[in-house]
Amino acid sequence: MTTIATANYAKLSIVALISLTIASVWLVFPYFVPGKDLMRGVGSKARLIKGGNVSLYQTRFLVENVNLELMATFATDEFFQYVDRSAVVGNLRPDRNFIFFVSENIHQGQLSFELPEVSLHMGDRVYAPAVSSGPNLAEHHRISVYSFPKRDAAGEFIDINNYDNIRLHVSNRYLGSAQKLTFVGVWEAPYELPEELASRADITPVAMMALGAGLLSSVLTPCLLQLVVIFGSIIGAFATVPGSTGVETTQLGPIIRKKIMLIALAFVAGFTILYTLAGAVIGAVGHHAQLMFAEYSRTVAIVSGVLVIVMGLWVGIRGSRNDVCKIPDRQAMKFQNTRDMVGSIVVSMGYALGCTACFGGAIVATLIIYVGAIGSATIGAGIMLTFSIGVAIPFLVSAWYLSRRNSVLMFLTEKAKIISTLSMVLIIIFGLILITDNFHVVSDMIYPFLRLS
Repeated sequence: MTTIATANYAKLSIVALISLTIASVWLVFPYFVPGKDLMRGVGSKARLIKGGNVSLYQTRFLVENVNLELMATFATDEFFQYVDRSAVVGNLRPDRNFIFFVSENIHQGQLSFELPEVSLHMGDRVYAPAVSSGPNLAEHHRISVYSFPKRDAAGEFIDINNYDNIRLHVSNRYLGSAQKLTFVGVWEAPYELPEELASRADITPVAMMALGAGLLSSVLTPCLLQLVVIFGSIIGAFATVPGSTGVETTQLGPIIRKKIMLIALAFVAGFTILYTLAGAVIGAVGHHAQLMFAEYSRTVAIVSGVLVIVMGLWVGIRGSRNDVCKIPDRQAMKFQNTRDMVGSIVVSMGYALGCTACFGGAIVATLIIYVGAIGSATIGAGIMLTFSIGVAIPFLVSAWYLSRRNSVLMFLTEKAKIISTLSMVLIIIFGLILITDNFHVVSDMIYPFLRLS
């Protein structure tokens, strides 16, 4: 075989820089697009109306006269999906507790320094709150929070759907009474929101695009900065033909050009699928996802880190083989391309899963604040799909640019084994970053240079 010419490294460096710039073009968003303002403006009026209607539907007026207003709100899971109480939801755990807000308002005199005594009645059973929280020294207005475990003393789950109604008894010294007066709020079954309130018709396709762009601008920049490095490593690892050192570039050029695009397509498909699925989960379960990410993020990050490291080792093993002899065999080359594409998808999904573990809480919190926790798997998936496409397009354009540069094809042919080794090292390093929970450290090192916070 004829030995190829030495690659022009100066030209190659310029090409690499241009390619990196193209792949990172989404980085303009944090500078030119005010992400949080963009998301805040999406259907804001409709969300306020929806939140008010949901809150009103779940609220009972126990007393309403010129001297005293006493209200109780049953804060169901759906309530938290539409009315943001993100400051308290993490501690109250609505997945484990029945939560009620009690609001007291008086126009004459002063509220009792004691919080109201509250009990929850279901049939002939009476439950005391495990948590009672509120200001004792309020004079005229006070909101107190009460949390009742969803399991009884025997550990059995309490199913409110077994009861025609539930009743909240609220007692305190009101209207100048020396004795505590008791008032009752009643919620009749079924306890779910009616269809007209549960509908998310206010989130249109255009709104989902705006929310995806806002999310790209304000939340996931740290994840994507590292994903660019992983993308470059995967292109270098899987676009080569192992054992091709010394082979004529004209023979391998068309094969490598095609492989670059196939690997890039597989890579963006991997993180697009992963992020879209994550959006569907967040949209379907709302605040439960926030609690789930808080509990399992480290475990998920470790698992994804191990997966990435295993794939890194496979890249090294792959680079030590000699596949150039299989080039005339179309079936063998097709199998190799398929195998490399699967590897690209696995690494992409593995690292994106690690990103989700590290920033999943931020994604959930952002969507909850600006979309009311969505309440729809379709909407959640649509927002994250839009976000993913915004990242995928620059990656694909970058790959297309690389595939058209002869200097790149020459380099991938000439240095196949070295490239595979370097790619293996980089992939393993980023896997270790996930396992050791140093994901943010890398971003904190980069941010000062980008003037991001």
